[in-house]
Amino acid sequence: MKLRNLVFLSLFAAGAALTGCNVADETTAHQKSTVFGLYTYEPGCFAPSSPTSMTVRTEDACGMELPSGDRTQFLWGLVSIEDY
Repeated sequence: MKLRNLVFLSLFAAGAALTGCNVADETTAHQKSTVFGLYTYEPGCFAPSSPTSMTVRTEDACGMELPSGDRTQFLWGLVSIEDY
């Protein structure tokens, strides 16, 4: 009786420990990262920057052909680097 319970418990523990699960949440994969407003990174943004921002586009600067849509801003959006 004890051996059967031990086998059942060990199989249950092994099954629980070896079960794979997806911990990545697809809805939060493209959220922006901000460090006190001094640095902001937005992956896959494709949003227009504000008219008061000095904007540098990677296409103009170095001729990128495959844009990622990422936007990096410095100093609360004063300087913006866009990859689209």
